[in-house]
This record gives sequence, C-alpha cells and structure tokens, in this order.
Amino acid sequence: MTRTTRTQRGRVLSAAALAIATATLTGCDLEQLVDLAPSERDEGTVEVVAVVDGDTIDVATSTGEERVRIIGIDTPEIGRRGEASECYAIEAREFVDELVYGRDVELRADDTQADVDAYGRLLRHVFIDGRSVAVETLAAGAGYEYTYDAAYDGLSEHQDAESAARAAGLGLWGTC
Repeated sequence: MTRTTRTQRGRVLSAAALAIATATLTGCDLEQLVDLAPSERDEGTVEVVAVVDGDTIDVATSTGEERVRIIGIDTPEIGRRGEASECYAIEAREFVDELVYGRDVELRADDTQADVDAYGRLLRHVFIDGRSVAVETLAAGAGYEYTYDAAYDGLSEHQDAESAARAAGLGLWGTC
C-alpha cells in the first residue's frame, strides 16, 4: 500500500471514528454527522471552553465539545501522571489561555492535513479576531513551528514568526 493510500485510509477511518464518538457522546444522529463535510462541522465561530496546553484547545460546537489540535505549532509538553513538565510548557499554556479562553475563535480546516489526528482531535487553523493563534504563539516564543505530514497553508508565516522569536530570545528561546 502506498503512503498516499495509507494516509487517505487513515483519514477516512479517523473521520468515521470521530463521527461515531461525537454521535455517541452528543446523542446526535450519526447519519447527519457523516453527511457533514469537515468545514460544515466547524463553520463560523466556536467558543473556547478549555485550553489543554499550548497547542490543544477544547471548543463548544453545535454538536457538543470538540478537542482541537492547532495546525502548525508544537509546544512543550505539560507533565501528566506525575511526570515533570517540559521547559516553558506552563507558560505556553498560559499564553494561549490568555489569548483565547472564553472567547470566540474561527476554526479552518486545511486540505493538506487530515481531518483528525491519531488521538481523535480535530486538526484546524485557529483564528482570533482574524489573527492566527499559532502565529501569535510562535511570535511570543511559546512554541515551535511543526509540520506533521505535509506543508500547510501559512507555513512560511509560521516559520518567520518562530525565527523572529528565536533571534530575539523571546519565551522559550531565552529561557530553555
């Protein structure tokens, strides 16, 4: 099986698993969810109800809560189950929390990326007041540019924001 075929199959299986889980948790009709394209599930704005860490948020949608992995950024990991947090993990989460918690954000799918990741999180660009949350976070030095599977929309802007933060010694670049 080629990489493209595996990736496509993985996207279909991930989308199906997410649809089943969403239907089960929200009591929605599975057929209604399956018929929706990714952009229709997250059209318009959604409210951020939790900031899990610097690159993952929970949002309230018309079908319930969704966990969203922000495309184009990776932030230090917060320690779980007694493990220590990586350098600047708490600060990265606090930065994103101050930026988006309790506010409406716009989610945008990216055709170059899967709909969901291996953990069932929606993969989306996230915007607040027309600004990219990933770029804002990178510009503050709270994370690293992250390309998972393929170049994504806005890649060069993400790389430029990280480079500028690194050169200025901002955030984790001056601390870690």
